[in-house]
Amino acid sequence: MSFHAAPSAAAAAMPAQAHAELNAEVRRLGLLTPRPASDDQTRPAPKPARARSGLVAWRLKRVLSFMEEHYWEPVTLAEMARVAGLSRMHFAAQFRISTGSKPHEYLLRLRVERAQKLMMESDEPLAQVAFSVGFQTQAHFTTVFRRFAATTPHRWRSEQMARTPHGGAAAPRALGSAHQA
Repeated sequence: MSFHAAPSAAAAAMPAQAHAELNAEVRRLGLLTPRPASDDQTRPAPKPARARSGLVAWRLKRVLSFMEEHYWEPVTLAEMARVAGLSRMHFAAQFRISTGSKPHEYLLRLRVERAQKLMMESDEPLAQVAFSVGFQTQAHFTTVFRRFAATTPHRWRSEQMARTPHGGAAAPRALGSAHQA
């Protein structure tokens, strides 16, 4: 490889010694990047992109089981990664490939699904439902619930109760499985 500066009118009039010194100073300062000496040199072919396969089945199963067992607790990315036996960033990327959602989003969806079930099976106040599924405040619960169910928890519960005669538990209009994004 060699360094080439684009010739200019000033460079053409410059003595060879001065031009060489200027090029040496430009290279020393890192103002030019190296390029092939001739344009006909072939560059090596780029490496093929690595297949993205996600978490292996046993790791995914361990993490999903952990989330199911601890969804009401404060679960951190570091804890989920530790269960999977991976670094936090590698785990997060592989989890997203496997499930189509970020680990925290998956956990929030799981909490909302559990809250829906609890709201159908009991008449607990919404604040208590929020706390029992792992939300720290009812406001955060309502915000997350609205994002996933497109309505507020109160309105969702009212609609579900109106659909079920005698207050019995019917199949709620759910979000879908937590395994879906």
